[in-house]
This record gives sequence, C-alpha cells and structure tokens, in this order.
Amino acid sequence: MKHLTLFGAAALCLWLGACTTSPTTPPPPASERGPIMCTQDVQQCPDGRFVGRTPPGCAFVCPATGK
Repeated sequence: MKHLTLFGAAALCLWLGACTTSPTTPPPPASERGPIMCTQDVQQCPDGRFVGRTPPGCAFVCPATGK
C-alpha cells in the first residue's frame, strides 16, 4: 500500500509539473506590445530649449539648429 501511495504522489508531481511549464515563446513584436512609456525628465539642449525623452528609445532629441 505504501508503494502505491508513493507511486501516486510521484505521478501527481509529474503531471503538475507538465501542466505548469509552458513552452518557451519569443516576446511579441513591438507593434503588438503596449505603448512605450518614457520617464518625464527633461534635458536642456545647447540652444537653451528643454526637451523630454522621445520613444521608442526614450532618448533626448534636441532639434537641429538652423545655423
């Protein structure tokens, strides 16, 4: 009887392990993900203007000076 209980417990563990693991799938493409959220800090550009971060890389982009 003890062997049957151990066998049942082992089978249950294997079954639960198979149910909880999922196949490895790559993340969805950027077009299917949610919107990109950048932090709301600012940087001063050489011409004196302030700019915020610009998606998708969340980099500061200073406008080109027309000089």
